[in-house]
Amino acid sequence: MLIELHDISYKYAGASDKSLKNVSFTMDKGECILLTGESGCGKTTLTRIINGLCPKFYGGTFSGSYLLDGKNAQELELDEIGKYIGNVFQDPRSQFFTSNVTDEIVLAMENQNYTRERMKCRLYEISTLLGIENLLEKDLLRLSSGEKQKVAVAAACVTKPKILVLDEPSANLDADSTRQLGELLYRLKMQGMTIIISEHRLEYLADLIDKMVLMKNGEIIAVYSGEEARHLSDDRLCEMGLRLFYPHDYQNISTEIGAESFLQMKHIVCKCRKATILDRITLYAAKGKILAITGRNGTGKTTLCRIAAGLRKENSGDVIINGVHIRRQDRLKKCFFVGQDSDYQLYAPTVLDEILLNRKKTPETIRRAEQLLQQLDLSAFSERHPASLSGGQKQRVLLAVAVMWERPVLILDEPTSGLDGRHMREMASLLRKIADDGMCIILITHDAELIGNCADAVYKLECSCLEKMSKEVF
Repeated sequence: MLIELHDISYKYAGASDKSLKNVSFTMDKGECILLTGESGCGKTTLTRIINGLCPKFYGGTFSGSYLLDGKNAQELELDEIGKYIGNVFQDPRSQFFTSNVTDEIVLAMENQNYTRERMKCRLYEISTLLGIENLLEKDLLRLSSGEKQKVAVAAACVTKPKILVLDEPSANLDADSTRQLGELLYRLKMQGMTIIISEHRLEYLADLIDKMVLMKNGEIIAVYSGEEARHLSDDRLCEMGLRLFYPHDYQNISTEIGAESFLQMKHIVCKCRKATILDRITLYAAKGKILAITGRNGTGKTTLCRIAAGLRKENSGDVIINGVHIRRQDRLKKCFFVGQDSDYQLYAPTVLDEILLNRKKTPETIRRAEQLLQQLDLSAFSERHPASLSGGQKQRVLLAVAVMWERPVLILDEPTSGLDGRHMREMASLLRKIADDGMCIILITHDAELIGNCADAVYKLECSCLEKMSKEVF
């Protein structure tokens, strides 16, 4: 066996409870294992055990036995484990060491003394495979989150490690990129690579996985073969809190949002240096409706919505809210923007304090905050520090913060990127209720399941051109 875990338990330093409890499973060469379960179930911690970061980097208390290719992994240094395992983390920025795309991809090869010719060959192979040739030599910090994710995958795969560990790799990828990721993983598996993937989105993995490991509260509660997993009914997957392997085609999104809309963006142009990011874009969004904006990574979706919220200045064009031309500074008072990087938007020492930040703590506001915590399944974490939560839990905290401010326009950038099926559906339900109460909601999302659950209209931004998306796309 390439990986053998026996009775693994682990508790982070300073934590009151164990994150993993009595976990045991094995993997052979060439297998693809899916780790799944509701947010906070221990998937990420288990990947950190496998790649050696727990406890070698994070500290904490470890017990049990972990054999990597027959060797005691606890006796191996991180650089030795790194020769076996390539990693793609949930937040790709946390694994970057350079500021240039090409430098980042070749770094691991330099560390392993590849010849210059061999590095050029592998760089060409992996960039072509992932379709990121246009990103080479670009500034990493200026890429979209989806583009950063692709670079992280390329850097992890370029040295052809025996094992590839991925934590939510599709979270910020568009539909085409997710499909390409699935094809890449299939090719790597056919080449004999062992793949461990912690993931909520299941569709692109349906025909790839050999086993599905279901986790809950730090324990493995069920293991399914790939065939058994694929034959689980949609109702059963929903009961388990998971997303669907075969989502339905969403063809009922037909509401027209026209010139009478609450928010209007007309002929928006935005440039960065010499590049035109947005070229005369026109967009309408209505009160009481949910508009989903989708499109490939890097087409300017986030930039467009940051302009709407007053977080970025347009070069030309008009933003009209409730029939009035609104200056950039005044948009900040009309819109609430929830970005992709939740860590940059959490400031308070506890979750409850975060939701009440800059609000008067009256009995009414406290009651409203506690109600939101309950609706978003966060009541158990009200006294926890936001930084200690999982990615999906942080997303739900930010939604609660946004709702508390009650601004007329709510913009969310990839709000379900780290959410399991149950919490995605709960968020969709809450967004639907908020919209029905009269708020104008805009979602930047690649999540077709979210769109199908709550959106009234879908627009596709591509090649600096906003177009109405045909329903057949979903």
